[in-house]
Amino acid sequence: MADFKQLAEAKVLEKLNSEKNGRGYRKMLGAYFKNHRLKMFTILFLAMITSALAVSAPLVMREIMSNLQGQSTSKFIIWNFGWKEWIYVQLGMYVVLGTSVYFLNLNVGMLGKNIEQYLRNEALKGLIMQDISYYSDKKIGEILTKIGADTWIVGEQTQNIPTLILMAFFNFVGSSVVLMTIDWKLGLIAVGLVGIGVGAILIFFGRIKRWIIKLRTTITYVNGDVTDRIATIRLIKASGTEVYEKQRFRDLHVEFMQVVKSFFTRLSAVLTCGFLAVMSLQLIILSSAYGLYHNNDAQLYVIATSFLSGLGTLTSPIYQVLRILFGYMMSDECTKRVFQIIDAPSRVDGNYFNDSAKEIKKLDKGIIFKDVVFNYPEDPSKNVLPKFNFTFEKGKSYAFVGETGSGKSTISKLLLRFYDPTEGEVLINEEDNLKDIKLKSYLDLVGYVEQEPQIIFGNVKDNIRYTTPWKTDEEVIEAAKKVNLHELIMSWPLGYDTILGERGFMLSGGQKQRLVIARMFLKNPQLLILDEATSALDNIVEKEVQAELEKLMEGRTSVVIAHRLSTIKNCDQINVLAPGQGVVQTGSFEELKDKPGHFKRLYDAGKMREKEVVA
Repeated sequence: MADFKQLAEAKVLEKLNSEKNGRGYRKMLGAYFKNHRLKMFTILFLAMITSALAVSAPLVMREIMSNLQGQSTSKFIIWNFGWKEWIYVQLGMYVVLGTSVYFLNLNVGMLGKNIEQYLRNEALKGLIMQDISYYSDKKIGEILTKIGADTWIVGEQTQNIPTLILMAFFNFVGSSVVLMTIDWKLGLIAVGLVGIGVGAILIFFGRIKRWIIKLRTTITYVNGDVTDRIATIRLIKASGTEVYEKQRFRDLHVEFMQVVKSFFTRLSAVLTCGFLAVMSLQLIILSSAYGLYHNNDAQLYVIATSFLSGLGTLTSPIYQVLRILFGYMMSDECTKRVFQIIDAPSRVDGNYFNDSAKEIKKLDKGIIFKDVVFNYPEDPSKNVLPKFNFTFEKGKSYAFVGETGSGKSTISKLLLRFYDPTEGEVLINEEDNLKDIKLKSYLDLVGYVEQEPQIIFGNVKDNIRYTTPWKTDEEVIEAAKKVNLHELIMSWPLGYDTILGERGFMLSGGQKQRLVIARMFLKNPQLLILDEATSALDNIVEKEVQAELEKLMEGRTSVVIAHRLSTIKNCDQINVLAPGQGVVQTGSFEELKDKPGHFKRLYDAGKMREKEVVA
């Protein structure tokens, strides 16, 4: 069981000691306003109007109380108003105030949702454009937390933070002027004490940052763990570990709640101090007012009433600063976490936005591996494929076999440009470096069938034509017929509109592979890559699927990565790989099966396993 305290504290130190934490909330908001100046000035104008009306209330209250105390009228601009007219002025101010607050909230509300949508779209784009190595050490649940929860928090807080910052500033400045207009001595006392209170709160700034990082780290870890367990529900069901997982989740959330409780205990202490500071300020002002005007009850009544009305606006920055700090630190941490995805550099540039990159219309020549050396970037010290030179001639079929770790699947990953070679280059049509080609144009000509079929959540038609969405329903049905899936699909109540669960949950392994092969028939690729496409199937289903694959391979350049040697008998050329040595044998199936060497050992071992299975 992970120790949340150690995990969270380590994350805090990593964040605070890092010289570059990525783009934070302030930079992100500044960049947004730079591109949306009208939105910025609208919010600024409405905040000024709202604050001006709010801080003017004590002045109106002073005039009302003065008139009630015996002064018949007082001047408003060029008119003389009695207490009734001043009440109408105050009511009018409330109407305008309500209107400005409505439009202010409307604008910042839309601002928050626009930024949330922007961050989510950019994060998703960043994930899609990443190379495959990015996901080797990431938990899907942690990624989903950043895309979902973190972007939502930034959007929600953006509905408050700009308004609170502007209102705190305008309220403080405006109230200070108004209260000093009423009585400069009391005004100086009030402004000074509020300034001290805000300064004391700012001292907690660094500590709040540590709490926020610890809280978000904990939440992300828990979400990642829960998602991981849901993704392996078959393992849990097959192992009968439901009771264990139930207790494990309970223990996990006990530690989670300890971190959360610690965070909110500290936050509540800060809020309580702020409340006590405001109450103490009011008592000090009342005591000071009594000391200055105890000989004039009428003036004391007017001053004290006006000041208490204005103190609410003057002291509001204390609460607003608390909310700003909490919201800002939470948003800043969440923004940095989202930009960790957005700004993460990809090791592979697909030239999707490079207009000068070459587009491939067809594969009319061979594909050459020229002096290719490959080490996985996740473990650069380990060489997987030593210097490798090979030519895939157009229209021929090639098989690669070998022990685990010999580099078989690496060849398919380099052909798909999941990775780039550590050294050397992959030449398409014998002359164009794959790095310089617009990757989408090349992959449109490539078909890929792997050991674990990739099924998306959606109906049958959407799955079959995923790589060719423009294909008609009739073409989809024809592709399904080629792999003997049509009758099965039509036996379902909704036929081709049947929703396949996540990862094709309702399909068997053979049915999934047939569906993927139907997808390839529909795509009609010029280069076909089969990466152990039948190794997870039983012998009977394997033979059926292999027959469909051989039909698919006809007339195409085909690359077969195989574990079971029986699936490559008809390949034009078989290449045997050995760990750290590259290709050690080459020939046809019949040539290699009786020739001493790696292939014969693999072949004999396979025959022995088959005999054991039969026995």
